[in-house]
Amino acid sequence: MNRHSILFKISIFFVVALVATTALFQVMYKHEFTSAKENLRTHYHHVAMSIMRWKFAGGSKEQLFKDLDNMNIVIVNDNSLKEKILNTKNVDRVSCARGHFDLYEYGDFRYIVTPQTTGSIMLKDLKTEFVNVNYVWILYGLFVFILCVLFISIAISLYPLKQLQQKIKKFGEGKTDIDFATNKKDEIADVANEFDTTLKKVQNMIDARVIFLRNVTHELKTPIAKGQLSLEFLESSRTKAILSNVFVRLNLLVQEFLHIENVTACDCVINKKKYHIEDILNNACDLLFIEPGSVAHNLENEVIEVDFNLASIVFKNLIDNAIKYADDHKVFLEYKDGVLMFCSLGEKMNKPLTYYTKAFTKANMENKNHSFGLGLYIVDYIIKKHDYVFLYFYEDGYNKFVIDFNIINNQLIKN
Repeated sequence: MNRHSILFKISIFFVVALVATTALFQVMYKHEFTSAKENLRTHYHHVAMSIMRWKFAGGSKEQLFKDLDNMNIVIVNDNSLKEKILNTKNVDRVSCARGHFDLYEYGDFRYIVTPQTTGSIMLKDLKTEFVNVNYVWILYGLFVFILCVLFISIAISLYPLKQLQQKIKKFGEGKTDIDFATNKKDEIADVANEFDTTLKKVQNMIDARVIFLRNVTHELKTPIAKGQLSLEFLESSRTKAILSNVFVRLNLLVQEFLHIENVTACDCVINKKKYHIEDILNNACDLLFIEPGSVAHNLENEVIEVDFNLASIVFKNLIDNAIKYADDHKVFLEYKDGVLMFCSLGEKMNKPLTYYTKAFTKANMENKNHSFGLGLYIVDYIIKKHDYVFLYFYEDGYNKFVIDFNIINNQLIKN
């Protein structure tokens, strides 16, 4: 069980409560038992005093019998019974000025044997009350039962919280057809119902965004296709070549836009396969309309497991940013032990990487006022979807954006 969970803390509380309750009832039992025995001693002390008054203070037998009768005590003259009782162990002793009165329990009665100075008379308590404080343990059992019922009730009440967590996890994994609504009336049910309402609103916004983006890309494809078709009727010229490149560029941007929309949607699927890094780099350079040879690297047929199109978008954005912000407008790719670095000469970023990986974040660097826009946000999002690590550090005047393809390291960071 998770030691930080609410159920664990409640379990600890109930265990402590149970231990404390057990200790309390043990103290109560001892107190009640001691109190009951003291009351018996007081009662038999009166019996002893009556015997002593008769024997040593000149009291009459009539008065003695009267006192004993008032206390439901009778004298027993059965010697065989007396011998049997004396062979058992006394259960208590009442001390008096001139001797000890021993108490015995035999059958359903309690017997008192007077000291030898009074003649070792055996008395029988006709109204014997045995010490019995077991009601304390009955109360204890009842209390523990109520405590257990409360614990089970709370645990059952908290169980929907675990279900809610699992549903939220599934929603985060892209399953949007999840119903959080419940008919229960407790606070967890209120949270679940509010979450369900909010989720439906968010889902409606996501659906509206998807429809909007797909309509926009659809509308863009039509004029691009018409433009490319119209170019075929033009004679070869520099203008036609320029326009052809423009339409190719627009078409690639629309495709990239669709890939980005797919990866940022909840139901996106990452199709990871093994590819040579150089092939991804060349495709990224095509998207940027730059020559592959213009990007320096130390790559030697290394292979990584990625979604080719999405990895190309990551490379494109990192290379584009590196060239844009580098002092010499150059970028160098360095690969070693499953770690790929995009290195560029320039000033260190003013804030941590987490700031720049937020959507629509602007980088305010000295003597520059450019926006990273969605570039690093998309890069970070795609890398996380791949379960890899995206890092940044500054070393020897170089900004280094790092992709760690070692999934074990990523798991260690999560833990």
